[in-house]
Amino acid sequence: MTTTNILYDHQAFEMQRFGGISRYFYELRRHLSLGTELSLAVSTNYYLHADPETRRESGLYLPERPYKWFKGWEKRWNRSVSLRALTRGDFRVFHPTYYNPYFLPHLGEKPYVITVHDMTHELFPQYFGNAALMKAWKAETIRHASRIIAISEHTKRDIVRLLAIPPERIDVVYHGSSAIRSDYAGLALPDEYLLFVGDRHGYKNFDRFLLAFRELASERRDLYLLCVGKTFKKKEIERIAELGLTARVRQYTVSDAALSQLYRQTAVFVYPSLYEGFGFPILEAYTNECPVALSRASCFPEIAGEAGAYFDPLSSESMAATIRRVLDDSDYRSRLIALGQKRLPRYTWAETARQTEAVYASLR
Repeated sequence: MTTTNILYDHQAFEMQRFGGISRYFYELRRHLSLGTELSLAVSTNYYLHADPETRRESGLYLPERPYKWFKGWEKRWNRSVSLRALTRGDFRVFHPTYYNPYFLPHLGEKPYVITVHDMTHELFPQYFGNAALMKAWKAETIRHASRIIAISEHTKRDIVRLLAIPPERIDVVYHGSSAIRSDYAGLALPDEYLLFVGDRHGYKNFDRFLLAFRELASERRDLYLLCVGKTFKKKEIERIAELGLTARVRQYTVSDAALSQLYRQTAVFVYPSLYEGFGFPILEAYTNECPVALSRASCFPEIAGEAGAYFDPLSSESMAATIRRVLDDSDYRSRLIALGQKRLPRYTWAETARQTEAVYASLR
């Protein structure tokens, strides 16, 4: 029987069409020198199926789930494939791609590694309908793991503090950058705009950022806010209208190439989140020579270092003042861009893979 070095399961790829967690495991597998297997029957995941190298072993691809009932069927099918792979046991290390501990009764004596991306369910349970379940899953999976990978020192400290895990069980391995820089210029964009990328709910702090933008928009008649992510919900549309910003705020759902254009042409990329495990958009901005204004909170100072203009995320006035400085001071803006270019080489998937292989090797 041929033994695979590392077995990955279905969870992240079943859960996400796009997203940081599935992107992490996709890139990790691409850059590892070890033999790997992915136990997956069907998914809507874009990364796996856009790449000819991974498409062949990624099961059935569906651009979207055709019916509501299909999600339950998909979960059962994928779970059965992962359980069969666990039962065969022809792997050296198991690396589940999310926190569901379904695998624990089936793993036997095999070691496993868990990657912890953040502790948002523990710190912001009010924003998650399934917070109690997720907290229980994560605690069980993390506590039983042979090794734990944290994606930042800040995340490691949160794991130690919130779950009382000995720090020597945790390895910090930063993400790499998947960002592209494209010459695409197909979007008709305002001459001056701020850019927001990603989810906008709860701890993402978008509403406070809207207050900061309202202050800046009152001073600059031609300043817009462009938001990349999901379509605005009714409550968001009503809130934007309440603030008198309907004509100044736009939403985009775009390709990677169009996202590159949005970063390249923005006056400032703003990241007001109260908490992140790592912060991929920071690297996307650096790749596209874009100045970054962001929260002095969680892992941001660790990841962005001196290449960020920081504000107090609990103060819309602090946000506005920091963004205003980047808008008004061309020398400061140029310096931020240059520092971002210097910082970017720290974050490569090749280095992520190298350090992750060292974690696997430690379990021999």
